[in-house]
Amino acid sequence: MGAKGKKEIGHLSLFQDKFIRLNRLIVHTVATLLSIGQVCIGLRSSGKLDPAHPKHYNDIAIALLARQIGATMITENVRDFEMIREIVDFDFQSPLNTG
Repeated sequence: MGAKGKKEIGHLSLFQDKFIRLNRLIVHTVATLLSIGQVCIGLRSSGKLDPAHPKHYNDIAIALLARQIGATMITENVRDFEMIREIVDFDFQSPLNTG
């Protein structure tokens, strides 16, 4: 989504092809997709998500995919993920705390 130009798109395509070949591509379940919608509604209701500029959508999708597979996310974006965790529980931590 954030790729700029053919070179970056090509690099990302090769990268994703490796995950597909290794059977390591994880796809959201229907239940997770519905949960993403519920989190978006919750954040919008609290005034923390602007539907015209839903900048947190990708973060919500990543958080709930991690939850779906039982993973702990490691992110420096603590502020946004704490906001998401106000609506739905999932595990994440800062790389500064992995240590």
